[in-house]
Amino acid sequence: MKILITGAFGYIGTELLDRLAKKNDLEIIAVDNNTSNIRRSACYILRYPNVKIVNLDISDYNSIKTLPKLDLIVHLAAVVGYNYCSLTPELANLTNVVGTENLALLDTPIIFVSTGSVYGEIGGVCDENVILNPKTLYAKTKLQGEEIVKKASHTILRPATAYGLGFLVRDELLINSFIKAAVSDKKINLYQPNAKRSFYSVSKIAELLDYTVYNFNKFEGITFNVGCESGNVTKLEICKAISEHVDFELNIIDGQDLDARDYNVSYQKLMKLWPNFDEDLRNNMSRLVDYYKSFAT
Repeated sequence: MKILITGAFGYIGTELLDRLAKKNDLEIIAVDNNTSNIRRSACYILRYPNVKIVNLDISDYNSIKTLPKLDLIVHLAAVVGYNYCSLTPELANLTNVVGTENLALLDTPIIFVSTGSVYGEIGGVCDENVILNPKTLYAKTKLQGEEIVKKASHTILRPATAYGLGFLVRDELLINSFIKAAVSDKKINLYQPNAKRSFYSVSKIAELLDYTVYNFNKFEGITFNVGCESGNVTKLEICKAISEHVDFELNIIDGQDLDARDYNVSYQKLMKLWPNFDEDLRNNMSRLVDYYKSFAT
């Protein structure tokens, strides 16, 4: 099977690429436009002869047209997060919307990684059928991407906020950033402490994508939330869990987090589709604490 992975050298992409590169029945085209990330990992990943690396921008349709005939696309490439999208709105639209349109024109089955951010501030339990309430440019462009891929053979994943250790570590992700601040600064500044969010480790997301590649028929035409019940926690609960490992000052600040989200996500659909959905949030956080402590001065 010949598959294309976009954003192959990003946070989730590197985790997935490491898993799939070891599969002898796959021919993988790993696409990314971030040359720094490619150089960081290419020396490792090119030991696998079934992987071809292509430095390509998915917003350039002329480049997309040069790709060979594919059996499946795993679409991870995106300008990610409310902050980066707000700072680079044109780039966010080009990558998240135009790039997705270009890939959809290839008329190839596509696994589209959206985001739980499309729910915005629901306030209660939300499954895949609730009315969406995206609050940020990031969430809105991802929702546009969902509508685009529905015109092709597809499955749509809405992951919880990723966290955890991988080939890359994104310090700005909420759990990662809280732990880094607790270890490095001995202080966490916290907005909206009782807002409920959902979290899922980067390694678990990659594990699910690996499973979906090999079981696409089982997921075809389905939109589903990605995470598990143990990851549905308030931001204050996250801080309390960190306090079991690190002494720090918790500074609760009045006002609203610009990344406005408050929801309790249902994962019933995923539980029926994938038996290996569960994970231990607190154990993963403990490993993150050890990671950031190893860099503390």
